[in-house]
Amino acid sequence: MRRLSFFNPLLLLVVLFIFSCSKETKEEIEKPSEELTVQQREGRELAELLWTTSPLQEQPLDENRTLAFERIQEYADKCTSDYFESYLKSIDLTSENQEKYDVLLYYYRYAFDRILNDIKDEQVEDGTAHIWMLYNMGYVIKTPSCCFAIDIMHRWAEKLAPYLDFLCLTHNHQDHYDTKLIEAMLAERKPVISNFIEESEEYYSKKSSNYTIGKVTIHTSITDHNNSGLSNFVTVYSIDCGRDSGNLTIMHTGDSNYKPSQFTNILNKVNILIPRYAPNALTENNIIGDGKGQLIPDYVLLSHILELTHADVENSRWSLPMALERASLINCEQTYVPMWGEKLIWKNNKLYSVL
Repeated sequence: MRRLSFFNPLLLLVVLFIFSCSKETKEEIEKPSEELTVQQREGRELAELLWTTSPLQEQPLDENRTLAFERIQEYADKCTSDYFESYLKSIDLTSENQEKYDVLLYYYRYAFDRILNDIKDEQVEDGTAHIWMLYNMGYVIKTPSCCFAIDIMHRWAEKLAPYLDFLCLTHNHQDHYDTKLIEAMLAERKPVISNFIEESEEYYSKKSSNYTIGKVTIHTSITDHNNSGLSNFVTVYSIDCGRDSGNLTIMHTGDSNYKPSQFTNILNKVNILIPRYAPNALTENNIIGDGKGQLIPDYVLLSHILELTHADVENSRWSLPMALERASLINCEQTYVPMWGEKLIWKNNKLYSVL
């Protein structure tokens, strides 16, 4: 039988069309779904400029860190407290859209994502600890055996819940806690230590207390807030992170009024002191020393800087230039001002920055 052969132009067009469509589809999948906006690119460049510098710099700061601080301050000055509050309270889609067109909000989100990814992926070697500065007075600490956080307030804070073993909160002011994160932690039956969340049962206390969670030991003192009229309002934390952390010890003061007589349950020597920039005359130094109710820190990480729900300096939105000046007056030679998304490593009894 003779084999028939013929050329069908229509069939060839169909085959070419199918091949072309499949190629375009593949290219669309491989291509990023969305290009960065001008503001997102600038926010990323700003963050990465900052993160090429060390927060453990003696003053005067180097050129890149000075430039990064100046640009962050410039954008913060344009960000009103009402605008930031609306961002915090908006539905996810609205907040994400705001981040696309605001340099500071994109940096704020980009810093959070950096920390979240680090916490997920990093294995901490024995004898060390990793410390991240998230926002305001919010810090995350990861040791070889646990991960915990203090005073986390962030638009996306609840995303941290699966990776935290416990959470410490100093007091009931919105710039020091996040309701969704608390609810997520409680839903997973994880400890939330505070003086105002009764649902956390044995981790709720209005008096000085001691807790042990895994290899971490937590000592608390109850102190006045630095605003008048708020007595016994702030829980101060002295934390021994355990031998596998390299024996890292931390004190976090929240918005304490720095009255040594109220620092009744503390470690008198700590590696890292995290105080807030106090609104009154350098009262941070009241608790630094070798007297009763005082401690001697190796390092001070001055915090509560550029808290954006505060309207202005008169309402405790301390600027970066003010923070640097204040840091130079703290009674500890190694006093620094870390910023959002920055990471430090504790190893061999010393802090190291990660660039």
